[in-house]
Amino acid sequence: MTEPTVGFQLNRAAFVAGTFAAMSVALPPRAAIAEPPATPGAKVSPEQLLGRLMAGNRRFLDNDFPPLSKVAEKREMLAEHQEPFAVILSCADSRVVPNFVFVQGVGDLFVTRVAGNYPDDLVTGSIEYAIEHLGSRLVMVLGHDNCGAVDAVYSAIKSKSPLPPHLAKIEELIRPGIEDVVRAHGTLHQAVEANVRAAVARLKSSPPVIEEASASGRVLVVGANYRLETGEVVPVS
Repeated sequence: MTEPTVGFQLNRAAFVAGTFAAMSVALPPRAAIAEPPATPGAKVSPEQLLGRLMAGNRRFLDNDFPPLSKVAEKREMLAEHQEPFAVILSCADSRVVPNFVFVQGVGDLFVTRVAGNYPDDLVTGSIEYAIEHLGSRLVMVLGHDNCGAVDAVYSAIKSKSPLPPHLAKIEELIRPGIEDVVRAHGTLHQAVEANVRAAVARLKSSPPVIEEASASGRVLVVGANYRLETGEVVPVS
């Protein structure tokens, strides 16, 4: 599907090659980034799609947003079809807005948001749908500094105090991934990153769709952390 230049989207100076770690350290200047193909999901690697995402975060840091003059056109164009190039599993925190953080527009990202950014069966099913039916080839678990959900679970483990019933459901998911950090008297930041790693591991081992897609290299599953004060997205490995 040819994607015209409309609406809230990048000016298409967004693809770079290389690994996540390399891109997070030093992205090339925007003028040196190659123009992407019109149908990215079918013609570029997941690593290049990650480059597009991280280039968007660079624009966010620079406060470099495209005009919003043609959002209606893009919305109408996508009314019957969508091809989001990336899936973002982020926290429901109001300060973490993936389309802003990565300067992406209508139809670019398939976003699932839940407190603590850890996938239960419903979230995993949503991500599988994006991979199998929408052609998404990149999945990012995006944690963030000072996550309230992780902090609540950390405190509950540390104090051995139960959480209220609904929060206890979140604790069931997050506890296994951060328990060692709590026992070692680690920081909340370390717990946030441990939770991201646990979420990535769960998705990569989720059969059959995500496990097979990840193992074959068709889909890249990565973890990252959003820094609330600066807006920077940094890798979690």
